[in-house]
Amino acid sequence: MRVRTRTWFSLVVAVSALFIIASQFSVFDPLDNAVLIVAEPIEVGLRDASQPLADFVNNATNAGQLSDENQLLRQEVERLTSENARLQASESALNELKQLQSIRAPKQGDAFLEASVFARDPSNSKDMIAIDVGNSDSVKEGMVVLTRQGSLIGTITKVLDDSAWVTLMTDPSSAVGALIQESRVQGVVAGSLDGDLTMEFVSETADVKEGDLVLTSGVGGRYPQDELIGQVVGVEKAAQDLFQSVRIKPLADLSRLEGVLVQTGFEPREAN
Repeated sequence: MRVRTRTWFSLVVAVSALFIIASQFSVFDPLDNAVLIVAEPIEVGLRDASQPLADFVNNATNAGQLSDENQLLRQEVERLTSENARLQASESALNELKQLQSIRAPKQGDAFLEASVFARDPSNSKDMIAIDVGNSDSVKEGMVVLTRQGSLIGTITKVLDDSAWVTLMTDPSSAVGALIQESRVQGVVAGSLDGDLTMEFVSETADVKEGDLVLTSGVGGRYPQDELIGQVVGVEKAAQDLFQSVRIKPLADLSRLEGVLVQTGFEPREAN
């Protein structure tokens, strides 16, 4: 047994020595190359097979980062949009106020009561709003209602204890004595079912053009004189007609009224 063990040990030592010597002289290089050639496709396959998993991990990480960045961007866009809307509203109100100030100077006897709009008539046949002042605030039927900037809205047509209904000038029943500021041509501004304003009874030969401002004439005593109604946005003439068709756009957006002024300093003559 001892002899056999020594023999095997000597053989292993000899073979090991031969391998060491052979490796020093590159005897096994062809074998190494062969192993590499055989193993390369396996390595490539394993790498390709694991690539989707690596991509998924990378994409998941990137997606989380992009989601956070998108959320921050959305918040910033929302903030800038809101700020832009406020600036535009302020600019619009300022331009409207400047235009009104050039037309409507303070008048003797001016007195106003502020009110908020809290309802609108739901029917399609009327154009009316409800405001939060009424009998308890000395509001009376026939009183004129303006925007906070001073342009005409309509008149009080029904008064309750703590509220009142305002018939807008775009209502089909509304008729306001009016004139063109530039030419002083007179007519009647009437509402319609579709919410448009037209100036009726304007002579076919009268000087009316787009952009002209339209004011109350005071004729009839129902409205004070020289309150702003709106602006001419269209004029149609036909040779066979006695009158022009004049379309008027209110200066205020009557579909988005929030706050108004009741002109308590003017009492229509018809109310007496």
